[in-house]
Amino acid sequence: MIVMKIIKNDNKKKSTSNLEHLPPEMQHDLEFHASRTAFWKSLLFLIIEAVGPFLLLFFLTSPDLSFVYHYDVGIGIGFGLTMVFSVFLLTCLGFYFYFHQADQFTYTIALSWMLYGIYLTGYWWGWDKILYRCLVSFLFLLIAIFIGTFMTVWMRNLRGYFQIKKSKKQSESLVINKKENNNLPVASSVTKKEP
Repeated sequence: MIVMKIIKNDNKKKSTSNLEHLPPEMQHDLEFHASRTAFWKSLLFLIIEAVGPFLLLFFLTSPDLSFVYHYDVGIGIGFGLTMVFSVFLLTCLGFYFYFHQADQFTYTIALSWMLYGIYLTGYWWGWDKILYRCLVSFLFLLIAIFIGTFMTVWMRNLRGYFQIKKSKKQSESLVINKKENNNLPVASSVTKKEP
């Protein structure tokens, strides 16, 4: 059986920028996916923003490596917290300059705290107690997921607030410009001079 599709000549494809013609469930799904960072882009920024600072910290100050200078525990904690804070700042910069979406906060904060847990437990346990180190870093991960999710929602809401504020200012300035243009007298091109 052959199925034929008949296309009318006057049938033109209409491209619309809004999603009003779609069912509400599909609209919600498309809006949700548009608010997420693409996978490969997210992975790249995860490596730059979280794994890079950890590797720098690990290869310069880790108590697990024999070829680096070993610092006291307090200094190691300070280095680790500095790494976590720098990861947060790098993620904020990437979000501010629209390199990625707000969902990256969940990933980078969670990964940086998990890696910090592995780094920090190196001061007390060696590689022979890797299971304990992974369990402690997993606890760090669970806590950091809640913090990262909160930061994601907060940053998304903050960006939305500033976008609404910006569009409100623009619409107010347009209204003011229209009022000013309507109140100005229209200059004629021909003017009469009286003697």
